[in-house]
Amino acid sequence: MKKILYLLCLFSLLAVLPACSGSGGVNTPPPPEISAVETPPEVPRYELINSDEYVQGGNSGVGYRVAIGDDATEEEMMAVFLDLCSGDSYALHTVWYYGLASDVEAVGSFSVGMLEEVSPGGDPKFTPCTYDKELIASLREKAEAGGLRSIPDPSFKQEALVPDNSFSPAPPEIFSTTAEENGLGDTAFYADGEIVSRSSVSDYDTIQVSMEAGDLYISAVLVDFPEISEGEAVTVYFVYTGWSDKLGGACGAYVYSE
Repeated sequence: MKKILYLLCLFSLLAVLPACSGSGGVNTPPPPEISAVETPPEVPRYELINSDEYVQGGNSGVGYRVAIGDDATEEEMMAVFLDLCSGDSYALHTVWYYGLASDVEAVGSFSVGMLEEVSPGGDPKFTPCTYDKELIASLREKAEAGGLRSIPDPSFKQEALVPDNSFSPAPPEIFSTTAEENGLGDTAFYADGEIVSRSSVSDYDTIQVSMEAGDLYISAVLVDFPEISEGEAVTVYFVYTGWSDKLGGACGAYVYSE
């Protein structure tokens, strides 16, 4: 009988011991979780085309035009934005991304996307290009074939005058014939010359541009002139409106100049 009681006690003790063993009765805390460290995105290869300073809402800003390739992702564009804009003295930043450097003139608007800092220290806002690949390819082909040019980042008023943002070299016939004769009325052209005068013509601010082929009178019909002075060399972009017997030269509506 004693032997049976002894065995029962022994079995009971063995059943309790596993619950108390292992850590000696002390609860060991789990190891701390190691959070992943976020690494900055790798900066892809890109080409800085040019830059412009601006002031917006009293804050100084800078805009960069960058060639990054047609297939760049938003993350890659953000990496370039940080590479260009970190640590400088400007409060605002804008980066326009182009597939090719030549797109600045061939396409005009950014051909991949845009990142814009609209408030100091704020997160940049991404805007994708709204042109499809077929249109971009067509604009590039036109630019290569015929010396066509586009203006950078056209405004609403400039787009109203020239929706396709495509300007051809001004042909010599506009300096000697009327629009009815040459059939070129309302065509967008560009021409190189020198500003020789500035006056009011039919209540429009007008500059007279002298060039080898003849005189060109460009009026600020919808788009205002920037700060320009007589004697300046200029490339003027305009919509041809015809010939003026009164002025003795070709006339056009101002779009852009450089």
